[in-house]
Amino acid sequence: MDYRQFLKDYYADRKKRSPTFSYRQFSQKAGVRSPSLLLEVSEGRRNLTETSIQQFCKGLGLTETDARYFTALVQYNQAQDPATCQQWLNAMRGLRQRVRARFVPLENHDFYAKWHLPVIRELACRIDWGRDYERLACSVRPAIAPEEAEQAVDLLERLGFLEERDGKWIQPDPALTTGQEVDSGAVRQGNLQFATLGARSIEELPPSRRDVSTIVVGVSEDGFRRIKEEIVLFKQRVARIAEDDQAADSVCAVNVQLVPHSQKGER
Repeated sequence: MDYRQFLKDYYADRKKRSPTFSYRQFSQKAGVRSPSLLLEVSEGRRNLTETSIQQFCKGLGLTETDARYFTALVQYNQAQDPATCQQWLNAMRGLRQRVRARFVPLENHDFYAKWHLPVIRELACRIDWGRDYERLACSVRPAIAPEEAEQAVDLLERLGFLEERDGKWIQPDPALTTGQEVDSGAVRQGNLQFATLGARSIEELPPSRRDVSTIVVGVSEDGFRRIKEEIVLFKQRVARIAEDDQAADSVCAVNVQLVPHSQKGER
């Protein structure tokens, strides 16, 4: 566990994905005066201070929990005595208990076929609805029928995605995933429904309550692949932010689309 090696790997990865990336760009994003600080720290010529640790967290784009882990790692590596090393090592061990996503097999993909199923799975754990399916249904946006809410809860319980314990609803596995690039009719249907709801939100919600934007770019095959990789990383960061949010009181869908609008190539 070496934060200096992490910084070297970070820079190498960013440089590979974006050849124009530089130490100066990092320093500008981090808010540090020296454009060579990242290089000097990576090579062991300088240490990070309390202030520069926070600046590096900003430059690296870390979430709150990841920033705490990075801080503990730096302090661990730079500690001068065994007691301090152990203190920060214990801190890192406590922070590494992150949620692992449960893989959803193909036979359970009915979960993705209707947009309100994953919404109900989240919402049931965040409001006090006491098996009042009318209240649960009305809390969904757009509202669904009470019968649909009851059927959704029944399915989620049968699949093991939702469970009632001592009068409270919990998710036995907080994170679910199908994996990448899944060819499933149910998943396609769910994505189409969420995309349609996202389009409707442009007219139904004010900008302060949603974020819908578009950027049109020209890319090569390699550029297309790299954008897809960035989308994967972005979704991972969104999941981490949600995981860190202990005060969550609403349910949102984050729709990400990368769509070709020209005939060139096979995409």
